[in-house]
Amino acid sequence: MSDELEFDIVEKPKEESREAEKTPKTVETPGIDVLEVLLSGKAIERTVETKRGTYRIRYPSGRDRFKIDQRRAMRRNGIPAESFDEYANYNNLIWSTLDVVIIDGPDWFKKAKAENSGWSWEECPDEEHVVDLYRLVGTFRGEVGKRIQESRLGEAPQRSGSTPAPAPVGDGAFQGLAYGPKS
Repeated sequence: MSDELEFDIVEKPKEESREAEKTPKTVETPGIDVLEVLLSGKAIERTVETKRGTYRIRYPSGRDRFKIDQRRAMRRNGIPAESFDEYANYNNLIWSTLDVVIIDGPDWFKKAKAENSGWSWEECPDEEHVVDLYRLVGTFRGEVGKRIQESRLGEAPQRSGSTPAPAPVGDGAFQGLAYGPKS
């Protein structure tokens, strides 16, 4: 695991206000355990560059993923997802994800959001840009996910030597109960 940060660790705002999100407090700790950081209530963010400007994206928490799912359901308006073709479902996923994980962006983005509080990525006419931004978000999620998988938080220490691990049931008193007598 690399000790260099490819992202920033920030304090999550106590209230989900746009003003608090604009000024994240970066916490830089070499050799961090990403799982421990996320479990401690901090957020992981990254700034990404695109042809249409610089965006600030946040790794989605479980609550964020739930918001994404809620937005997807609202866009379907109670109609089952199976009723839509794969492109409609893919677009819905892209727009709903970007609506939740993009927390700041270039001036045109800020202006659009200020003029229309319900502005969504589905209103962006540059489909190529939207898909490109979604790919950047996906790459970021994958990198953080990999770091979570590399985490050793809560794992039992590795056993050394050739001593076998003890039998999970002890002396065999329960042997044969689950699958009948041993033949």
